[in-house]
Amino acid sequence: MKKFITILFSAAAALASANHVSAEGTDVVCGPWLQNVTDDGFTVMWITEGKCLSWVETAPDDGTAFEVESRPRTYQTIAGKRYIGTLHSVRVDGLDPGTSYRYRILAKELLDDSCFYCYIYGKELTTTASGTVRTLDYGAESCRFSMVNDIHDNPVLYRALTDPARDSGLDFLLLNGDIVNSAADIDTVAAHTFGYIADMTKDVPVFFARGNHEGRGSDSYLVSNLFSTPTGEFYYIFRQGPVGFIVLDAGEDKPDSVVEYSGLADYDSYRAAELEWMKEAVKDPLFADAPVKVAICHIPSFALADSWYSQVWANKNFNPILNDAGVDLMLSGHHHEHIFVDAGECGNDFPVIANDDEARLDFSATASAIEVRIYDRSNALQHSFSFPTD
Repeated sequence: MKKFITILFSAAAALASANHVSAEGTDVVCGPWLQNVTDDGFTVMWITEGKCLSWVETAPDDGTAFEVESRPRTYQTIAGKRYIGTLHSVRVDGLDPGTSYRYRILAKELLDDSCFYCYIYGKELTTTASGTVRTLDYGAESCRFSMVNDIHDNPVLYRALTDPARDSGLDFLLLNGDIVNSAADIDTVAAHTFGYIADMTKDVPVFFARGNHEGRGSDSYLVSNLFSTPTGEFYYIFRQGPVGFIVLDAGEDKPDSVVEYSGLADYDSYRAAELEWMKEAVKDPLFADAPVKVAICHIPSFALADSWYSQVWANKNFNPILNDAGVDLMLSGHHHEHIFVDAGECGNDFPVIANDDEARLDFSATASAIEVRIYDRSNALQHSFSFPTD
């Protein structure tokens, strides 16, 4: 993958030669961040300063030292071979639902790979990166998360919105698109998405819905490498407690043919494939059997008089499926202002909230009701909603 030296640190020395690797160390320069947390596992991702063979050790969250016994090690592997590189993604499975675990990252820097039978490594080191993770619990009585959207590379705003939620016992953090203004440089995307809130994302799972701005820029093809989802796509389902979630991606907001996309957009085909997946996904017991159903899409599926192409498309194509599936609420962003569209107003049998770009949305739900509270950057309450789901 492309360079991956975070903008938060100084650029390092270039490779000494085509065959010799001048390792830049095992320091974690971005992350770790938690992805694709389920009831029996999690994925942890991070970026190291130099090429490393890295792995994750896990332990119960019981206060005992990691060194009290030999802990399970999990490596990232590709087609039977352990991965060496700078962007690391390790999946840990076989865990118990609703259970807290500790993890830590260990690594050996790669010094020389000129001989394919005798790689030379540096000293094995425990990095400074560690955290805790609680697996999801489909049987839990409630679900709680915070959502932000449309940050557009503004770290001051990002911190102001997320700081009040850091120690509030969230099940996860939802990033609902346009966290960056463009993906012109993948290092910047990583830093602006995870680097500025690393003290939160090492312990709080992050679920992501792609915005239209993440699809812009020369490195937009690499954005998916920073995320892990159950489907490998930006659309997927998951569940926590009584709530089943379907995460959707409406792509770019204008027609594929507009000159601004430089002839590269093929979102109509992408959305068509997503639509076929969606028809089956809503039947999956993980979603279909959930007492509460929530749709997540950066671009909302209500169509107003001034709505653009993909929003009109989502209204026409997403809504019938979501209506039939019994969705209770859609959460969106995109408009940079608070918009509430009640059920029945735009072909939607469910209410839609488009969150403001300078607001944090706090969500909580039981099997019988959804509560939504929306706070501005000074953490003052701006809007509140209650939706019965019985």
